[in-house]
Amino acid sequence: METNNKYSKNEKLKSKKAIDYLFSKGKSINAFPIRAIYIKKPTPESVSINAGVVVSKKNIKLAVKRNLIKRRMREAYRLNNQELKTSLKNKALEFDIMFIYSSKEILPFETIERKIKVLLSRLTELE
Repeated sequence: METNNKYSKNEKLKSKKAIDYLFSKGKSINAFPIRAIYIKKPTPESVSINAGVVVSKKNIKLAVKRNLIKRRMREAYRLNNQELKTSLKNKALEFDIMFIYSSKEILPFETIERKIKVLLSRLTELE
């Protein structure tokens, strides 16, 4: 079985209205230094997960370093989201998720990937 490890444009959480709704009504789970805010939608439109990443300017001052962390978080998500996607498709649900990086130091990819895996497995158990 070939895994589809894509994080295409239509899977990205970009809509300002959806992001505002997510931050006002969403629930949160934490695996320091990454927090995930999520909201369940009962009616899937086209994709089962819309995801975004945020790195605070307050914690990481330089844009180059913020972008590095965002790239690492997106890659960790892209490589490990398959299990969550399949379980959501089976249950006809949709998630909006925002991953928020809250550490003041730049962690290696392996650490970020491990934390993203923890969050994704918790989200899989939630449904």
